Amino acid sequence: MAESTELERVYTIPLRRAFRHAPRVQKTNRAVKEVRNFLVKHMKASDVKLGQHLNHFLWDQGIKSPPPRVTVKAVKDGEGVVRAELEGKTFTESVRPIPKEEEPEGLKEKLTSKLGVKDDKTEKPEEKKEEKASEKPATPAPKKTAPAKPAAKPTPSS
Repeated sequence: MAESTELERVYTIPLRRAFRHAPRVQKTNRAVKEVRNFLVKHMKASDVKLGQHLNHFLWDQGIKSPPPRVTVKAVKDGEGVVRAELEGKTFTESVRPIPKEEEPEGLKEKLTSKLGVKDDKTEKPEEKKEEKASEKPATPAPKKTAPAKPAAKPTPSS
């Protein structure tokens, strides 16, 4: 018989005491931290990964009102990593969304990007730079100096 190196347990984690005194807009954040701390303490692991369903369950009612308790199935593998998921669901790791590319800010930029129309104004500065580079004279032009100010006229004395 081969021994499995996985440790599997089901916990009901009380969350209300953890977020009771937290600021209103930090309650769900505090609840997520409490789930992690509970699993670190009880499963004796340093790394805890929460599943997608568990994360959705905690954040479903918003940041201000997390659930008072959650039942979690925690599995610790041989490497010391605990994977926690809502009981009855299979573990799927939460995926962070890919950041969106920079979108055009103004209406004109949005329309030109959608329609694929090239704007003449964007091309002109490049053309001007190329024209100036090709038209530069080989010898530098003499420096122009400011004309000297005339001397102050003496006032007639009587």
